[in-house]
Parts: sequence; C-alpha cells; structure tokens
Amino acid sequence: MKSKYIGVTILLFAMLFAIAQVSCAQTPNPQSKTSNPNDTTVTVKVSGITCSGDLKMIADNIEKMKGVSSCKQVGKMSTSTSFEIKYDTTKISHAEVVKAIEGTASCDHPDQRPYKVKTKN
Repeated sequence: MKSKYIGVTILLFAMLFAIAQVSCAQTPNPQSKTSNPNDTTVTVKVSGITCSGDLKMIADNIEKMKGVSSCKQVGKMSTSTSFEIKYDTTKISHAEVVKAIEGTASCDHPDQRPYKVKTKN
C-alpha cells in the first residue's frame, strides 16, 4: 500500500515537472517584433522576363538595396511577373526601386536591360 502512494506521488511530481517545462518554454511573441512605421509594401508587375534566372537576378538586385527588406515573386513566372517589395520609405523611394529593377541586367544578355515596371498598388 505504501509503495502505491509513493508511485502516485512520483507520477504527480513528474506531471508537474512536465507542465512547468511546457509553460516556461520560450515561444515567439508576434508582438515582440517591432514593425517600422515607415515600411511600405508594393506590388510591381515586371515585363521582359524570359527565364527563372531573370527572376533571381531581379530579386537579388533589389534585396541588396539599402532600405529594402524583401523582394518576393508573386504567382507563377511569365513574361510579366509580379513582385512584392517591402521597403523603408525613409531610406529608399519607389522611383529608386523601379529604376533598380529596370536597370537590372538580363541573365541571358548582360548588356541588355529588358525589364519594364508597372506598379499595381
């Protein structure tokens, strides 16, 4: 009978320990990430794309710019592909982003700048 109580007591302590571990585990707090009030996100449609290499060159070129936090392809690749670009308006302007896209070299013909931008929003 005494061993039964010891077993139950050990089981209760084990459960309490497990609950304490779970409740003390660090979880990401979505509110802890501070969002910059100067950030804006625009979607631009880029024409002149001929291959997936073009997509990578455009995204890489834009993401290197100071003030740009992301440049992601939206939807499937086509001759006119959309990109969603998030940037800080105090560090870079929309016109500078457009100029950089249109100034990106083609992956097949590095001497050519075939891309044209149309802003969606």
